[in-house]
Amino acid sequence: MPMTKPTSEQVTFLAAGSGATQRTALDKLRDVVSVKDFGAVADGVTDNTAAILSMAINSGQKLIEIPYNVKFDRAALLANATFPVDVVLVDYSVINDFSYTKNIGISSRDTAADDTTFAINSGHFPVLTLNNFGTAGTASAAARQAAIQWNTGEVAGGGFRGAAFEGYRKISSIDQWERTWRSLAPWVAIANNWEYWASGQVITIGTYRVGPTSQVYVSATAGTTGATGPTHTSGTVSDGGVNWTWVDSADRTLMSLREDGRIAWNSGANNASMTFRVSVVDTQGEFVFRGESRGASKYSALQLRPTDAGGTIISAPYLLADANGVLNIMRSDSATAIAQFSDADGFKPREVVLTFTSNASTGATPNVDGVSVLSVQNGSATTITGFSGGSEGQFVQLYFSNANTTLQDSAAFRLAGSTNVTPTTSSVVTMMKIPPGISNQWVEVSRSIK
Repeated sequence: MPMTKPTSEQVTFLAAGSGATQRTALDKLRDVVSVKDFGAVADGVTDNTAAILSMAINSGQKLIEIPYNVKFDRAALLANATFPVDVVLVDYSVINDFSYTKNIGISSRDTAADDTTFAINSGHFPVLTLNNFGTAGTASAAARQAAIQWNTGEVAGGGFRGAAFEGYRKISSIDQWERTWRSLAPWVAIANNWEYWASGQVITIGTYRVGPTSQVYVSATAGTTGATGPTHTSGTVSDGGVNWTWVDSADRTLMSLREDGRIAWNSGANNASMTFRVSVVDTQGEFVFRGESRGASKYSALQLRPTDAGGTIISAPYLLADANGVLNIMRSDSATAIAQFSDADGFKPREVVLTFTSNASTGATPNVDGVSVLSVQNGSATTITGFSGGSEGQFVQLYFSNANTTLQDSAAFRLAGSTNVTPTTSSVVTMMKIPPGISNQWVEVSRSIK
């Protein structure tokens, strides 16, 4: 059956039946009033801030649409005390934000001078931003801005002045996706409404800008920016019109998670220690870390990688759990196990290297903390009456390079036969520390007098 156009009577009936109210032509026109009707020019050049302010004050409209290519100063507009707090701007201009990002957003005036609460951006990649930024000390600034970003390319991201955002990208070197959490600027810059550096800007002292290489700077002098943006990473350098002092790196990866399961923390400029902590509300108080292999007969390893004074990574021994259930302490070259632990055999050291400490003058009570072998080299007659330091169960071997030293038997330093001894050159005497719960003594185990 063909569709027919309803009659005017039917339209009236439908409207009445749906609970709609009759509206005048003026009411209808008000819904589509453009800022162009209040003097705005959509040429991408003319500053329409005053025209939009006039409409917000005089039109009676609470929802104002900004057409494409209408240029205005959002921060100045919303900071104006006469701008009604209940007016909301729906911005389709796509030209009023940072140089490489095109925005469609919703803005309104609150306690901050400038406040964007929602935006969908299209630049190098699509972005959904939930953002709340403002000047230092305002409620907006204290809200800690955040963003969610979908990154379909491999270029560095942009976004608003938010503290951090979550991104997804394809890794160029391998066929995998990576999820990242990144910081866009230090808080000192965010609290001061940082923007990207551009030539020809009028700058006052204390203004924050992010340079072409994602570094944050604060202006040390006032003036108009020059032709080339700052790229230095220390000190103060001029761009040809303004002196910029380096503050910090802007774009830093806080955490990344790759498709193959690799996780990295603080891989940007501000590297820091990684801490795992059991919550104080967890009554069990348990913390379990598992490194599980995937596949048949696979090993699992734990490696710690220190660096030298030049920042170069140093190879070090590491732990390796093999497919036989044995925990190995491996040499740094991965070729040999220094020691092995297993449920069946316990601890099996491949070799034991003693800590050899030379002491030209021991005194009466040499310290033996962490000492396995003490080379006694007293240049004159010396009597050792005991040890300071040491741990229960510790063995200390005394090697005598001459005959100038006497060991004195006492209640705390027990020698064989309860008799003092003066070892000859190249002699060795071994002592063991008995735990305090038994006798708290150093007791001679053996001697080899040459």
